[in-house]
Amino acid sequence: MPAPLRSIEISPMADSSQLVVLAAHGLYDYSGRPRRFLDAVPLPAQGRALIGAWFQNDEQLECDYHRKQCGVLRRLSTAFRLVWQNYATLRRARMIYCLSGMHYTVLLLLSRWGLFRTEGKIIRRVVYHDTALQRLASKLRKASPAFQVECITFEQFATTSHRLGAHRVVLRPWKIDTVWFQPEDDAPKTRALLPGNISRDESMVAPLLHSGLSITRIARIDSLQARFAAEIANPRFELVLNASHREYLEHLHAAPMVLLPIVACDNPAGLTAAMEAISAGVPVLANHSMGLTELFSECRYPVPMLNNLDPDAWARAYHQIEGQRDSPDFLAALENSRQLLLKRHSILPAGEDWVQIFAEACAADSVVCEAAFGAASSPA
Repeated sequence: MPAPLRSIEISPMADSSQLVVLAAHGLYDYSGRPRRFLDAVPLPAQGRALIGAWFQNDEQLECDYHRKQCGVLRRLSTAFRLVWQNYATLRRARMIYCLSGMHYTVLLLLSRWGLFRTEGKIIRRVVYHDTALQRLASKLRKASPAFQVECITFEQFATTSHRLGAHRVVLRPWKIDTVWFQPEDDAPKTRALLPGNISRDESMVAPLLHSGLSITRIARIDSLQARFAAEIANPRFELVLNASHREYLEHLHAAPMVLLPIVACDNPAGLTAAMEAISAGVPVLANHSMGLTELFSECRYPVPMLNNLDPDAWARAYHQIEGQRDSPDFLAALENSRQLLLKRHSILPAGEDWVQIFAEACAADSVVCEAAFGAASSPA
């Protein structure tokens, strides 16, 4: 069972850790799943993870945490307790990375009230949603320079830099476990895969089925059972809910194509799913949207993006791409895109991404850099 109010610390370096990562939850068992970018473990030797609640596996995390999200005040109180219990560690840290916006908010409040000194520190969180960036803007304009945000798309980076100043914002390309998402050339192809939980145009499914496509809709949204009650009777449609990571990989390998019909939203929806498909060598059909347009351009992706969510246009594009599936030129272009993805978006082994993040922070801030290597006075 999870321990929601217990702090679990991971480090051989006690309170002298230079990099501290605050996380609302962590897993005891990381087997049978792809690594996730910015997971709180493993950390380098100079790092330490402070984790509010531990879970046995992803299934328990989904059931006992994500589906039982408490109210804002309860989550804020839990975040405050984790910060306060580990105040001495955070006080000595040179870089604090918050995987939860609540921990970041707590540190902002403590700093504003004069209860947490930030001189010689960098305090960051990654932000996915434009609305969250907008809410943070007024707070960060008055906050200590130590508080920064990271964006995963250039569009958000440019907008946020203009709003807050370049010193507040870092562009951090998103990464996936490309070792897990390898191509499987011998997998028999069955249905196109429409993955993801939010910002997908569910209304596309029925007309695409009518156009002759076979589709697997895979997600963690139980309400889709009622949403697709009529389509479930269609032998060319399959609804898969709450699949394991291995099951998802099997469905991905079996897909002749991944469909990402993204509705207008304030975040780079579908970005991880697209990267996973490209890494696995499965063609992706998507419309222009935040993050995906940048990714396709960066990877020189050979599948043209659509400008709308018209089902007829999607069906035509699907059949056109399907006709190229065995073309040597098309396959070579897909592999070239895959190699470009691997160069920039592969998670590094053994916590080396945290080493890179910390080193970049040091290089950008001489005070933090000197303190991290013992050339400055002791922290506040």
